[in-house]
Amino acid sequence: MRKILPALLCILLLSTSSPAAPKKEFRGSFTPGTNGEKLLSLLVSLTNPEVLELRMDEEPDDQGNVRNIHFLVKGATVGGFRVEKLALEASFVELNPPSKWDPKAKDPIVVRNVLRSNLEAIILEKDINSALSGYAGNDWNRISVDLKPGIIGARGYYHVKNPGLTLLAEVKTGLEIRNGKELWLKNVELKINHDEQTDAVRQAIRDIQPVVDIRDFPFPVTLAVLSVDDQKLRLSTRTPPKPFEGILLRYVRGS
Repeated sequence: MRKILPALLCILLLSTSSPAAPKKEFRGSFTPGTNGEKLLSLLVSLTNPEVLELRMDEEPDDQGNVRNIHFLVKGATVGGFRVEKLALEASFVELNPPSKWDPKAKDPIVVRNVLRSNLEAIILEKDINSALSGYAGNDWNRISVDLKPGIIGARGYYHVKNPGLTLLAEVKTGLEIRNGKELWLKNVELKINHDEQTDAVRQAIRDIQPVVDIRDFPFPVTLAVLSVDDQKLRLSTRTPPKPFEGILLRYVRGS
């Protein structure tokens, strides 16, 4: 016992005195100095987040290779639409060289190869309605969404050009993942203020399917989990992304 206790104390002291993983925080506009900071800057420019945390086991090399990476985006703005949470974890990632990363290019960053990647996204009902409040399409306008467990309710006004009617369409629908890449409406129930126009609105709904398609997402992910409650919609791979110990670069949007 007299030998074991000092040994345990030595192990404890060594573990607690080891240097913490590097951490840097940026606010507002900043000039990146390393490849990791360049990646952070690129992700910030693409998502305009409230907060973004980028974790790496090591900095990307000059060829764009990094073994493990995790990023967590809070309050991203994508196409004018706010996403509450977007998280991704990937291993053995091969990107194009950092010298080629360009937020203004058609392909700001190229993911050449990934061994494994996991994704999670959370969208709030209030953010969906905020985005829809300013939407005015050729056929649809004044659209709003009401989330319930497992169900999405929506209402909006649909304009039928011939014979020139504006219909109130109320929809209740479930959601399903198809092929791990697409999100489709399912078991759609319609209420129309003119029953004879039901077919026209059904066709309009068919025209917007799938409502979400992630085939162009840079990282290859397969969606498997979908849940809806009173406040949010959550999409995830079967295994959700998890942060790990490593280099941490954190960005906070400037005031």
